[in-house]
This record gives sequence, structure tokens and C-alpha cells, in this order.
Amino acid sequence: MTNQRHGELSELSRSAPEQTICANMVKMHFLDEKSCLRNLEMRFKEDAIYTYVGTVLISVNPFRQLPLYTPDVRERYTENASVEPPHVFAIADYAYRELLDKWRDQSVIVSGESGAGKTEATKVLLEYLMEMSNRSGGSTGGFEGSEESLEDLCLYAQTLLEAFGNAKTVRNDNSSRFGKWIEVYFSRAGTIQGAVINTYLLEKSRVVHPEDGERNFHVFYELLDHAKGNPGMMDEYHLGPPEQFYYLNQSSVTTIDGVSGAQEFDKLVEAMKVFGLTTQEQKQFWKTISAILHLGNIKFEGKHFDDGSANSDGSAVINHEELEITAKLLDLPKETLEKALLFRSYGNRSLIYVPYEPKDAYVAREALAKSLYSGLFNYLGQRINASLKREGCNPSNKTIGVLDIFGFEILQTNSFEQLCINFCNERLQSHFNEECFRIEQEEYRAEGVEVEEISYFDNQPCVDLLSLRPTGIFSMIEEEMNTPGGSDSNLLGKFQQIHKESEYISKCTPKEGQTNFKINHYAGEVLYKSEGLLDKSKDALHADLEHLMDNSGDKFYGLLKKARLEGPLKDRGKKLETTKKKMAQPTLGTQFVAQLKALMDKLNATKPHFIKCLKPNMQKQGRLFVANEMLTQLQYTGIVGLCKIRQIGYPERMPLEEFYMRYKAIDLKQKTPQDLILRMAELMIMKPGLWVLGHSKLLMKHDQHGFITETMHKVQAAAAVKCQKLARRYLVRKWFVKIEALRTSLKLAVQNRSKNDLLKAIEAITEHGGMHHIPDLKVARALVDRLVEEEKCEAMLLKSIEAADINQLKAALRHTQEMKYEAASMLAAATLLKRLENEQKVRALLVKAVEGRHVAGLRVALSHAGQQEMGPDHFPEVRQAQTLLARLELNEELRARYEAAIAAESIDDADAALNEMTHHGFEHPSGARETLAFMEESKRRSSNLGRTTEALQAALNAKNPDAVLLALEEALAGGLEGAEVSAARAFLQEQDQKRTDMGALMAGCRTLEVKMVSVGGIDKRELDIVHGCIGALLKYDFTEEETHQITEAQQILKKGMQVASITDSLRVGLERRDYEALSKHLGSALEIGMKSKYVIEAGNLIKAMDREGPAAAIPQGTMAQILEIARDSRWNFHKFNKLRSREQFAKGKYFSKKKTMETMFSFSKEVIQTSMTDLEMGLSKVAVIINKSLLGFTGVRKASYPASYGQDIMGKGKSNEALRDEIYVQLCKHLTDNDDAVVEQRSWILMCLCIGIFSPSAEFELYLLNFLIRHSVDEQWSEYAKWCLSHLEEELDMDERTLADAVDRKEVPTLDYITAVLNNERSLFTDPFYSSMYRDAPY
Repeated sequence: MTNQRHGELSELSRSAPEQTICANMVKMHFLDEKSCLRNLEMRFKEDAIYTYVGTVLISVNPFRQLPLYTPDVRERYTENASVEPPHVFAIADYAYRELLDKWRDQSVIVSGESGAGKTEATKVLLEYLMEMSNRSGGSTGGFEGSEESLEDLCLYAQTLLEAFGNAKTVRNDNSSRFGKWIEVYFSRAGTIQGAVINTYLLEKSRVVHPEDGERNFHVFYELLDHAKGNPGMMDEYHLGPPEQFYYLNQSSVTTIDGVSGAQEFDKLVEAMKVFGLTTQEQKQFWKTISAILHLGNIKFEGKHFDDGSANSDGSAVINHEELEITAKLLDLPKETLEKALLFRSYGNRSLIYVPYEPKDAYVAREALAKSLYSGLFNYLGQRINASLKREGCNPSNKTIGVLDIFGFEILQTNSFEQLCINFCNERLQSHFNEECFRIEQEEYRAEGVEVEEISYFDNQPCVDLLSLRPTGIFSMIEEEMNTPGGSDSNLLGKFQQIHKESEYISKCTPKEGQTNFKINHYAGEVLYKSEGLLDKSKDALHADLEHLMDNSGDKFYGLLKKARLEGPLKDRGKKLETTKKKMAQPTLGTQFVAQLKALMDKLNATKPHFIKCLKPNMQKQGRLFVANEMLTQLQYTGIVGLCKIRQIGYPERMPLEEFYMRYKAIDLKQKTPQDLILRMAELMIMKPGLWVLGHSKLLMKHDQHGFITETMHKVQAAAAVKCQKLARRYLVRKWFVKIEALRTSLKLAVQNRSKNDLLKAIEAITEHGGMHHIPDLKVARALVDRLVEEEKCEAMLLKSIEAADINQLKAALRHTQEMKYEAASMLAAATLLKRLENEQKVRALLVKAVEGRHVAGLRVALSHAGQQEMGPDHFPEVRQAQTLLARLELNEELRARYEAAIAAESIDDADAALNEMTHHGFEHPSGARETLAFMEESKRRSSNLGRTTEALQAALNAKNPDAVLLALEEALAGGLEGAEVSAARAFLQEQDQKRTDMGALMAGCRTLEVKMVSVGGIDKRELDIVHGCIGALLKYDFTEEETHQITEAQQILKKGMQVASITDSLRVGLERRDYEALSKHLGSALEIGMKSKYVIEAGNLIKAMDREGPAAAIPQGTMAQILEIARDSRWNFHKFNKLRSREQFAKGKYFSKKKTMETMFSFSKEVIQTSMTDLEMGLSKVAVIINKSLLGFTGVRKASYPASYGQDIMGKGKSNEALRDEIYVQLCKHLTDNDDAVVEQRSWILMCLCIGIFSPSAEFELYLLNFLIRHSVDEQWSEYAKWCLSHLEEELDMDERTLADAVDRKEVPTLDYITAVLNNERSLFTDPFYSSMYRDAPY
């Protein structure tokens, strides 16, 4: 054996002639086995594991991760797969485009030995089909209660089927022990409409007997690994280590290197939830698996029954505790289970129970275990298909079928399972030969095209040997089973006798075993054991075991029984009904032959695409190419013959009419297929020697077909561009008409100065988007602000008019004049103010005249009051002056009468005059000497004055202005003078002054309220006025209402002082250009609704300083100082000045545009449409690919190789400095408002890995520091954030050159390292991939 490590060629390859390495081996000059081997080996050593043979893909398993499946790679193939290197993606793309172009069912047949990489190729292929569906508009919404799309469901199904149907073998750590045919249904638009997964021949014997060096199915070990950390589950199902269970400890191997069973169990549970399996249903799965394990631990011993029967030798259970556990898990009575394992019954009406000998009891035990697992596997398949099958799974849609089936096996011991597996591979190889050789050569002859005959190994005789009725081995097994006394030895004798002349079967030598036989398969000679063939071919349980689970108290086991009989697609129901009527049931072998025939019928109805998987070595080691083993695989797969026939032949064959209909768009002037072909030859689209015209078909080499396809794509692209141009012109015109209509309505609203119309028009334009810059919108918004201010002015004027307060009127009119606003109420307010001012002057004149008590002055003052229409009913001053004037005039008249009476010496008249004077409270003239008159008058005066004094004093005590005024008038009328009258006058003057001061206070407060939210702001003089008014009023006594007014005024004053303080701070901040102070005080100003010019200027300055970037703001100081600055909210990552606007970010989104804008800076499962930062077009597309990789790496989108996604992101960031900030912004977005712990952890891992390789730009440093500081106090993720900060601290201490050198020296971590970190097998903190280690930092 020639083992060659990476670098040097094997001896076999060196013996081949040297030639250029070819991606497509059809283009090789020398075509023989060794040349093909040399080409494959040279490509393998360059990590080029894929090679074409025409359209057939050869895949060499690298046995290690390679970065071949990232979104970046996938994107290249979706754009133009024909120019890219060989890849599974290219085969998937070709099948997908063939399906859409020709609207014909396609199939991809993935074949190869066990461990050659078939399952991985299938997963990658399906991922590509899902991506193409998404690009074609496939639904990303959830399904039947699941948030997962149908595309993701297909990938999650792989997880379930691998857990229950794959196992470690000597050749493969993840070998499929069943076959699956996956049909994916597509609509005409190319979107996935549904899927169906059918499974074939589960290797049930592995459940009870895994070979040494191999393992049972993965799910057993995953359950046990998970139970280690879950004591409750361990106790509930009585679990333990694998060595404790017979069905697992028959092999010395219980683990797989690099695979964590507990983590795989978590993935399994996640997938089960996706398919709607509830927690209770999952428990039933674990209970069944545990029951199978304990069933295998039940042991038997011989027992003799003394019942007189002919067969009195039976068996008994040794370990009853295992029996009890198993019965409990299966919800069966212990006695019922024990009886079914120890006895079999016969008869119809009266049953006869015959005991099993120990060997037969073990057979019954294993039959029960296999039936339980088979039912579980089929039930799982039914649940998967129930979710995957949709209305789209119907003949109106076309399918791409993917066949991933067990590979050819040659083991040390080969039995019935290997016979079925190898027959399947034999049949597939025959299908390959037929498609690639036999049909093609027959078609050349039919079309009259001369092509050299290529010999190939025709394995149809071997297929017939196995499956042909009645002489095929599977038919003979069924016949022997239905023959009384049939045995394995009889079967072998008959088979060898019938086929004694066949070169495909031979007897074994005594050394090889007389009971064995050999079949010469296409892949080599295989020795099979005939012993046990009949038993293993039986698929029916004994009736006792068949009906055992009907006695279970858990209905779930009834479902498993039904599923075992129906199959994963529930398509065996009718067959079962038919079968029950027959005595002989079909064997497992004939069932498999029938299933395989149905599968081949499906394959024959499709356009096939082949992927041939090869194993470079049997040790499953990376970078190891064993030439001898590879050469054997090349020989039996017919690759060399395929190369030759593809080299000399014409694999692309198309009927002339179909060719014309498909490609006539290249030149629409040509009317026949022949004319079109000749015209294309003239244009050199048809290359000489690459095509030939047959009788009814055009035959082409693959390159020629590629040229035509490429030309057609260009024609279609040109047509598409024209259609897009017309569509865009229509949309732009439609958009322009709508915008013009909106602008017209906006202008009309501006012209009409209608606030409601303006608001509606502004809202309409804003919702339309992209019009925020137009001048008309700015004018309209300014006018709305103006109209709001005018409404406030109008309200202020009306309020002051209603209050009829001089101070309020003056303030309202002054504010209106400052705004240069011709308010509707302005004239009325000015007229009222003038009248109130005149009235105030007259009232002052009246008060002065009353105080002077001059008749002439009173007459003049009252004359002015009459001119101002001031009546005594509304003006107490007028009433007081009129009363005083009348009294003074009456006094003069009485004095004149008194003097006349004195002069006339009329005592009665004098006495009458004095009496009347006394009556009106006037003083008597001096010189009245009559004692009696004087005494009587004095007595009368004393009486009147006493009552008046008491009334006046009571009114003063009550502090009732109206009562005081009335009492004062009476006192004055009575001629009372003295302290009480002076006190009353002082009290009334004080009340007048209080009303005046309260009016001034209210006017000042209204002015403050308006100006606090105006553009002009407030003046400190206005604060002083209000403050002075409050101070002046504090000396008075207040009513309850007046007290409330004073409290409101104090609150307004307090807010006004706050506004004044903020205004001063903003003014100082603007002078000093102090960003921190401006940010702080601007926030306070906006909170209380300030709109002054200082607020506007501060906002503009902050935006301008933001545009200058953080580089200039980073001080030359310690890391602690830098971190202290970074804490400020100014450095929140969504404020980064190089980000796109939300409108730009959502541009091009036709659906959920609003949601896209809202979630621009928070976690979303959707792929972004453009870059987060403002990048050029080419880099913006790369940013979208980075986002796809991020979603795949963190597990948001299902990915087979997430580590390669992360490595791709790091590689892009390291190699392109312009992408680094974009990567960090996307990570910050991904970690914001994310409630998925797994996604968060993986996002933090990627953040740490990226920071370990490259730094953010100087502009983004503070923003990233701010994000990390905020998360350094997050209990769950603080360790990651602090780790990142410690590394950034080191880099901030470096100068630019040192930092650049450090980045250049750092290498992107290997895929193995990233995978180990994701699987928690290695730690970033204790086992970093670069030298820097974690240490505390000042956060």
C-alpha cells in the first residue's frame, strides 16, 4: 500500500505522464487510470477535492473541514456557476436551472463507499437548493406553529435522521445505516413548495448486535451523555454508562473523537421541537430507547418443566430487576412481558403455550427490540413528512430528488444486510452505466453519428443474479422460507446449483467456509455467510410479540406498531390489508427489491446528475492519499471509461424543435432549427468540432452547450435589463406623479396657511420616504411652527381680553408685535387697553379729588368719568365721588341757610338747618350759641357717631372690603373722623394695590409660559418682574383662591429660572464648544420643551462635532481616561457617524420596510439588504455576505459548517480594513435585544476572535469601547466583554505602525480550533489561539 502525506506524489501517480492539472478530466491529453489518479491526487493536495468528468462530479473526502461552503463561496456559484471550479454547489445549481429551464424532474445520485462523504455532500447540496429558493422569493415564515421556514425544516430533518439512522462504523464515523430519497418540490418560480423523505432498509440488526470497533445508532450514546448531567433523567429511566448495557458493550468503541454526545443531544432536541414534538412526546422517545437498552440486559437460563409434554425444556429470566424496569418503561405488566419472552402460543380457540429454549428466548428478545426501534424510526419519519409535505407536493410542481444511500460494504463478516446494501449499489451502478454509456452509444447510432465504441464493465448480469425472478437470490430466499423444512443450507445448495455456470458467483474453499458463498460485484468480490439469511430476511414477528404492545397502558406504543407496519410515508396501508389475506408474507429482501424498483422507476423518470464520492484512505485521516485504494475505486466506478466517452462523445443531446424553441431568441429572424444553427455557427457561438447535427437532434459537447447557455443568458440579461428599464421608468414616473401631487397639496396648504392641511401633507410626504430634503417640506414645517406660535399669541390675547387686565394686555400685545403677527384680536386688545388706561387715569383723578374734598376738583373728575362712560354701578370711585360731591354741595347749601337764618335771627330756621346738618353729618358752623340747640344737637351727634364707629370696626375686623367701603361711606356721611376712618381708608387702598399686584403677577406668568417654549426664549427682566410681584404680595393676607394662584406663579417662576439657567449654560457651552456640557444641557432643555435659538444652535453644533469623528476627541491620556470618555452615551454604536440612515438601510425593501428600519440596530433573523455602514457598492455586497455568514455561524440559519462561516468573516476583516467597522457594527446589532442565549454566546465568541485578529478603525474605537463597557456589567456575558476590553487596551497603547505590524503577524484561527470553541471543547480564555491572555482591566 502506498501512503502519501500532503506534499509528495505517490509512486503510482508519478508513473503517469506529466500533464496540466485539469478541473475537468475530459480535457486531459492522456487518458488512462494512472493519469486520472495523478490528476485527482495533485488536486487533492491543493485542497481541490472536487473534479469534473464532463457533468459528473467526483468528490474526494478530505476528512477535515475546508472553507468551501461559506456564503461567499455559495454567492459566487449562484451568480455564475459555469465559470467556477468544480463543486457540489455547481451540480445543485445545474440541476436547479435544468428544472426551471426544461421544467422536468431532476435527480442527484450521490454514491460511493461507506465513509466517502455522501451524507455531507447531500447536506451541502440541500443547503444550496434552499438558498436558491430564498433568492427566488421563497417563504421565510414559520410553518404549523414553528418559526422555521420549509427550507430550514429540510435541514433540521437531516439532524433527526442522522441521530436515529447513522452510526460509527470501521470506515465512517457518521455512516448512514439506511437509505433516503429526498424529493424537494419546486414551483415554476423556483421556490420550494414542499418535500418528502422516504427511507429504505434501516439496519435493524445493529440495534441488538453492533460489530466490535463500531457503535450502535448515535441516539443511544447521545441520550446517555446527556443523562450524565441530568440526575433526574438518570433515575427516571435507570440509565448509566454505555458499558452497563449489552446492546452497547458488545463493541469496545463507545465514543467518537471530537464529538460531544451531550451537545449533539441538544441539537437533536432542538430539531424535535422544530417538528412539533412536545416535551411529553420527547420523553416517550427517551423512554422507548431506555426500554430497548434494558431489554437487552435481560438474561435467560435453561429450565425444565415437569408437565408431561413432549417439549418440557424451556427457559427462565435470571435478572428480574431488568425485567421489571423494562416492563415499567413499556407500561406493561411484568408477567405479560415475561410470558411473551419465554413462550410462544399456538391455536385459535384454545391456545397452547410452548416454552422457548434460552437461545430462542434471546431471539424473541432481539426481535422485540428491533421492532420497537423500527417503529420509532418510522414514526419519526412520519412526523417529519407531516411537516414537510405541503399542498405543493403535487404533480403540478417539479422535483429535485436527492438519493443518499448506504455505500458499498466489504466487511469481515457479510450477511443479509450487506447483501441488500451491495445489491442497491449494484443497481445504482447499473443505472449509472445505462445513463452514461449504453443509452448514449445507442443514441449515437440512431442519429447516424460516428463515435468510437467505449468498453465498460456491464454489471447487469450481477443485478439479474440478485433480483431476477425466479432464480435471483432474493426470490429464492422467499421461496425457501415458504417451503416446509426450508433451511440456509438448502438455500445455498439450490442457489449454487442453478448458477453454477455464472461467473458472478463461486463456491468458497474449506478455509473460507463451506457454508459461505462469494459474489463478484462491480466493486469487488464479497464473501457472504449463508447462515442466518432466512432468519434475517424474516420481517414478521411472532404473533405473541406482535400483539404484546397492544397490552401497554401507553398509547404511544400502539402508534409505534402502526408506524412500523405503515412505513415513513404511511404508504404500506393498502399493501398490509392485501397481505393479511395471504398465508405467506413477503420477506424483507423482496420488500427491499420492490422498494428499490420503485425508486429506480422514479430515477428513470428524471434527468440524473451524478456525484461519485471517493475515499482517499481507510484510516479517515486528513491529508492522506492512498493511491492503491483510490485506483481501485476509479476502476470499479467506471470513471476512466466515462472520461473517454465524454471526451470523444457528445453528452448534450437536444431535439431540433426543442433547440429552436429554447434558443430562437438569439436570432429571431431564423425560421427553422437548421437556419438558426447555421447562423449561430457564423456568429461563432457554435464552435467547430464541438457539435454535430444528427437526424433529429443536435449533439453537443458540454463546452458547446456552455457557450450556447452563456450566450442565451446574455440575451436574457439584455431583455431583462430592457424590461427592468421600462419597469423602472414606469415606477419612477408613477413616483414622480405622486410626489408632484404631494408637493402641490403641500404648496396649496402653505398658500392657505391651513395647519391641518399642512400636517396632513407633511405626513404624506414623510411616509413616502426619501423627500426629507426638499425645500417645500422645510418651508411647510417652519410655517407649522409659525402657525402654532400664532395660535398661542391669539390665545394669549383672548385670555388677556377676557381678564381685562392691563398688564396681561400689554404683555400679549408686546409678544404679538415681537412676532410681527397681525392677530385678529389685536385691535380689540389695543382698544381695550387704551380704554382701561384712560379709566385708570380717571380713577386716579377721582381718588385724588375725593381725598382733596374739593367741589371743583370733584366736578372736573366726574366730568372726565362721564366722558369715559364710567358709571357708579361698575366704578366705586365714581360712586364715592358723586356721593362726596352731593354732600359737599348740600353742606354749602345748609351753611348758607344757617348763615341766612343767623342773619335773619331765625332760631327755628337755624335750628332746622343745624338739625338738617346734623342729619347729614355735617359740622355745625362755629358761633352756634343756643345751649338747648347745641346740647340737643350734641346728644344726637354722639348717638349717631357711636353706631357708625362700631359698624366700621366690625367690617375692618372681618377684612371684608365691600363691608368696609359701605361702613366708611356711612361714617363719612355722618361726619365721622378719627382712627377708624383712617384705618378703613388704608385698608381699601391696600386691597386696590393687592389687586393691581396680582394682575401684574398673572400677566408676568402668562408671558413666561409662552416665552419659555418660544424661539426667542425668556429675558431675565421678566423673571425679575414675576419675582418682584410675588415678593410684593407676600405682605398681604390671601383668600384660598389667591393662595392657589400664588403657588402656581411660584412653580412657573421656578421653571422659568430653570430655563434661564439652561439657557446660560448653553450660551457658555456654545462659546467654549464644550461637547459634554452641550450634550448634558441640551437633553435637559429638550425634556422641558425648550425651543430657543440656543437649543437649535447647540443641536447643530453637536451634529457638526459628531461628523468630525471621535479621533480628535480621544485625549492623550491613560486607558482609564479613555474608558471614562467612552462611557458617555454619545458613543453608543448606533450614533456612529459613518452609518447609513434608516431610510437608506431599508431602501429596496418592498415588504416589512418599517420593521427593517425599526430593527436596524437590534437583533433580527432577516438578512440585511445592504451594508450597515456607508460602503461602496462592491463592498456593500460583501457586507451582505458577511451578514449571511454571521447568521450561519451563530446558528440563526441552519449551517453544516458554521466554523467556516466565522473563519470567512475573520479573513475578510483581516484582509480588508474597510470592512472591519462593518463587521463590528453587525456584531453589535446582533448582540442588541437578543434573547437567544446560544446565538448570543456564539456572537460573543466571534467578537472575541475578531478583536484578537484586527482592530476597529480610530473612528469606531470609542463606539466599540462604549458597547463593551456597557456589557462588562452584564452578569451573563461580562467575561467576554472584559476579555475584549483587555485586548483593546493593549492595542490602544500601540502606535499605528506597531498595531499594523501586529495585525499582519496574526493568523486567522484554524477551523478545528473554531469548531472546538463552539463545542466548548476549548476555551478562549484559557486556551487562546494567539498569545495575549486575559487579565483584569479598569472598567
